[in-house]
Amino acid sequence: MGTKMAVALEVFFMAVVKQILNLTALKPLIWKNYIDHVFSVWKVHKYQVMQFIDHANKHHQTIKFTAEIFIIYIQAF
Repeated sequence: MGTKMAVALEVFFMAVVKQILNLTALKPLIWKNYIDHVFSVWKVHKYQVMQFIDHANKHHQTIKFTAEIFIIYIQAF
């Protein structure tokens, strides 16, 4: 089940990761995380999101971000 400190350490670690990623030029419109899941909304091309994920994966050797990308096109009238 893990240690009692695992959640506290994860919250601290994700806060540090979020601060590092906030320094990048490309940012999501929305970034919400709960324990080890992140939900984000982007208004860019898929390849730019993948570049962001590649950049995020370079900051720690054992923590890796993955993505399930859903593309939705909304046309304004």
